[in-house]
Amino acid sequence: MTTIKDLEPCDYFGLECEALVAIGWLGREYEFQKGQVSPEFFKKLSELCINPWQPVIFFGSHDCELCQFNAPAFSYNLFVPYKSRIYATPVAIVHYVAAHWYKPPEVFIQAVMACPAIHTMEYKKAILSYGGRSLVQTVRGRR
Repeated sequence: MTTIKDLEPCDYFGLECEALVAIGWLGREYEFQKGQVSPEFFKKLSELCINPWQPVIFFGSHDCELCQFNAPAFSYNLFVPYKSRIYATPVAIVHYVAAHWYKPPEVFIQAVMACPAIHTMEYKKAILSYGGRSLVQTVRGRR
């Protein structure tokens, strides 16, 4: 998987979307913030990652580079709209928080707590209103 520093533009998907910001694209190349998060945040993040909306699909999976043994594999991403940004994170973020004490930036924690349920019209409207038209058009192009 690509390693991208938190809060940098996320160009991983090859889409023209200035609103996309990277969160939790962890690897061994960069240090990352560690610390505790609230149980409420972790629960909400976990729920959002169960069946995330996928505007772009890649084949294959990524093994956690931070685990020494028995690294879990991940293949989906989560898009969290909030205040004119769309935070893009691999669903591996749940594992990173639980197993490696990763603490995302506070703005992402706020974004997760404010995020509507994934498969609702409110979520889709937030994606569009925060600059995600190219993401939605990509999904339509797959049909």
